[in-house]
Amino acid sequence: MKKTEINHERSKNYLLLLKMIRIMKLSIILLAVSFVQVFATTTYSQKAKINLDLKNTMIKDVLANIESQSEFYFLYSPKMINDKKKVDIRVSDKKIDFVLKQLFADSNTDYIILDRQIVISDKMQIAPFTQSIVKQINISGSVTDTEGNSIPGVNVSEAGTSNGTVTDLEGNFSISVTDENAVLNFSFIGYVSQSITVGSKTTIDVVLKEDTETLDEIVITGYTAERKSDLTGAVAIVDMDQVISQPVSNVNNMLQGRVAGVNVMSSGSPGDISTLRIRGFSTIRNNDPLYVIDGVPTTSGLSLINPNDIESLQVLKDASSSTIYGSRAANGVVIITTKKGKKGKSKLSFNMYTGVQNTTNLPRMLNAQEYGDVYWQAFGNDGIAPSHAVYGDGASPVIPAYLDVDNTIPSADTKWVEEVFNPAIIQSYDLSISQGNEKSSSLFSLSYFDQEGTLKHTNFSRITARLNSDYKLFDGKVTVGENLTVAFSNRVGTSTNSLLGNVVYDAFRIPSIAPVYDNKGEFTGYPLSDVQNPLGNLVRNKDNEKKNVRVFGNVFAEIQLFDGLKFKTNFGVNYTTFKNTTFNPTYVEPNAHRAINDLSVGNQVKFDWVWSNTLNYTKTFNEKHNVGVLLGLESIVNTFEYTTASVNDLPTNELNIRVLNAGDQGTQTNTGDKVEFALFSYFGKINYNYDNKYLFSATIRRDGTSKLLNNRWGTFPAFSAGWRISEEDFFNKDGVLSNLKLRVGWGKTGNQDIPAYQTVSGFNSNPWYSNYAIDGSQNSTQTGFTLSRIANPDLKWETTTQTNIGLEFGLLNNSLNIIADYFIKNTEDLLLFQTLSPDAGLTNRGQWNNVGEMENKGFEFDINYQSDRNKDFSFNIGLNFAIIDNKLISLGEGTDFIETDPAVLHSINFDQSTSRTEVGQPIASFYGHVVDGIFQTDAEAASSNQPNALAGDFIFKDLNGDGVIDADDRTYIGS
Repeated sequence: MKKTEINHERSKNYLLLLKMIRIMKLSIILLAVSFVQVFATTTYSQKAKINLDLKNTMIKDVLANIESQSEFYFLYSPKMINDKKKVDIRVSDKKIDFVLKQLFADSNTDYIILDRQIVISDKMQIAPFTQSIVKQINISGSVTDTEGNSIPGVNVSEAGTSNGTVTDLEGNFSISVTDENAVLNFSFIGYVSQSITVGSKTTIDVVLKEDTETLDEIVITGYTAERKSDLTGAVAIVDMDQVISQPVSNVNNMLQGRVAGVNVMSSGSPGDISTLRIRGFSTIRNNDPLYVIDGVPTTSGLSLINPNDIESLQVLKDASSSTIYGSRAANGVVIITTKKGKKGKSKLSFNMYTGVQNTTNLPRMLNAQEYGDVYWQAFGNDGIAPSHAVYGDGASPVIPAYLDVDNTIPSADTKWVEEVFNPAIIQSYDLSISQGNEKSSSLFSLSYFDQEGTLKHTNFSRITARLNSDYKLFDGKVTVGENLTVAFSNRVGTSTNSLLGNVVYDAFRIPSIAPVYDNKGEFTGYPLSDVQNPLGNLVRNKDNEKKNVRVFGNVFAEIQLFDGLKFKTNFGVNYTTFKNTTFNPTYVEPNAHRAINDLSVGNQVKFDWVWSNTLNYTKTFNEKHNVGVLLGLESIVNTFEYTTASVNDLPTNELNIRVLNAGDQGTQTNTGDKVEFALFSYFGKINYNYDNKYLFSATIRRDGTSKLLNNRWGTFPAFSAGWRISEEDFFNKDGVLSNLKLRVGWGKTGNQDIPAYQTVSGFNSNPWYSNYAIDGSQNSTQTGFTLSRIANPDLKWETTTQTNIGLEFGLLNNSLNIIADYFIKNTEDLLLFQTLSPDAGLTNRGQWNNVGEMENKGFEFDINYQSDRNKDFSFNIGLNFAIIDNKLISLGEGTDFIETDPAVLHSINFDQSTSRTEVGQPIASFYGHVVDGIFQTDAEAASSNQPNALAGDFIFKDLNGDGVIDADDRTYIGS
């Protein structure tokens, strides 16, 4: 018995010792943290003072009060706070530690202060002594996020007990359990909790994943950031995790098929700058959207931005969301935020991919034998006897040979499509280095992208370097930083956008019996038509270059003036240089030649700067009234300068002598110009949110432009509202429907995208156009000036008004999301260049005017399902579509239609001869004859009222019934 009693006492002492050691270990850790904080620097928590005078107040409201008057923020689970308990607390100029001790006195609540972050947890309790020997298992480890960054303040608890701890500043923890079957729970706000059975492990390292269902996504919407749930405008958020794996040459291509109502058009040439259209066409001229990169607006596009540098991307589609950008936002806004350094360990990342691109669905062309058969049959159908010389040589010819007296062009069986197309290698290499801590963060990235064209002898390459950094000063009250991108690109070879000499068109036109080379090894062609050798065109242009250097970035400073009020100044620049070198060598083909070569060199410099200054105030009143106010000023100056020089008759076609001085000095020409224009703006925005249910936003912007004279200023307002129905008390969130929001918005935006100086007259002193006869004599002329630009000082803003109604559904705990929007967009006072009638006495002269009206209306639908991303396997399925109806309402008095602006045609790849813009029709509609069959015989064609018709030609309808098929029988056949 005595022996048993001794062991019993020893077991109690042993358990007590273990508990004491565990408590001492935790105390030592906390003490060490405190020493580090004390000796490293004076932290915010040591200096901040709190004032409270509250009675009969719930603890969570006390914590909210502390957050509102300081920079502290609390992390805790709601179950740790007793909602029913109310307290009285009164303190004056006390440190946070003193306040919390008073608040949590006589409770089971503990806390740990990590500078501005305070983690609240349950107190650890010593379990009652057991009457038997209990084995203690000591567990230690660390908790990090998926990026490898330590997470301090994570709750670590033993399931079913009050035993627990929290991770320290480095994310480390230590805990003792009594059973190998014990389960440790790891939980932290914003992350998915994990449960791990101890087993035989003594070290447990945990990686917590973000809980995408509980995080309320922050969205950049224009000078400010908002919660996604608070948005009242039509804003599309692109999931970068889904698109970043797509190998593309520019950012615009990433959006193809990703956003409802956004259309991306590309020629497919390497490095092609894709055309982006948001909700169709708003104007007759330029319909490009505004791009905002790290807060800097630009209309220069995204061709030199490395897609892998992008952290987030949003598309502002309606006026209520884009009006804050005023006159440049009529065609929508694309907002891009690039990656920054993150708090935690330094990170080195390298990514690469290599792939092969091929053209698909190319038509199968006739081979030489098949072409010869058809050719033979065509002559037979024309009544030519088989003995005629056109059938070629030999007793039974099928494939005609060329009648070439020099015998330099042999017959061939050429696969022309294969001659001009080839598999193209695309490769990308990305290196990034990032680091971050409490006071600073930085990221440097370097990328190389190279894309061969599927057309031979075409290529695009780009090198991009980016540096983003920020620094917190004066205890975080001031933040300064910069975002800088330097990029170089080079595009070589023929562009498939060329309206003349398109090599793809020629490859489909030239017969397979035409060889690539003649007997001398020179490029040859098909002498019976006007088609040129398409491979020859590619080779002759393979050294032509378009070089581009771009420096884009900004420096900024943000100052917290007092609680809730911040001032930010942001200065951005966009410096771009272009150099285009085009050489046309001498060559001879059977049906085309160039006897004299020529060289042209063009240099362009574009320099834009923008300076924005904003005051942003956010405040919550009585826990339910959330207010945000933004006020700002912005100045923008754009400068564009170019010079072009050319010369003819260089000694040879050799690459190393392609310089301007090598040509005939008498043929040298040069030209140049410089343009500058500016914009100055005031803007403001108010957001109001009541209890996260009722949302309201109002925006106004006033822009002044140097491009207009008598109507310089334009005012652009917008209003929107939202109702989060799913936050109402009557809404059952336990059902299938987890989110429901109604949005309504209206707004006005402007457009002044016309060439500079159109409100003042211009004169030309070119001697070819400005020589005048003096005293009636035609034999002697004097140089003078002619009117080259006719001023319109009364030009005014083109304005676009848009109304949007949207509905958002979230189902299955927001795994399935559906967004539907209906919009009506109306543009008035269209800016259009109109040629003057000849009786004005000025040939080939015109004037800019405000004429006409255009309407766009449509419906957008987007559905997306995202499986649980926190599992090892996850997937995403999305579907979107848009129906957009465009119609030209008017073009002013006396004008029913115009030939479509070439700038618009180029952007949608239409030919001017087959399209027209007319009142009552969509812009740039297809305009032509209606086909009513095919003539089967020449006799049928001859008896028709269609001029020059032959067997095999289309039969066109006589729409006006005048008995003649001519241009008056054309109509609109699509858009």
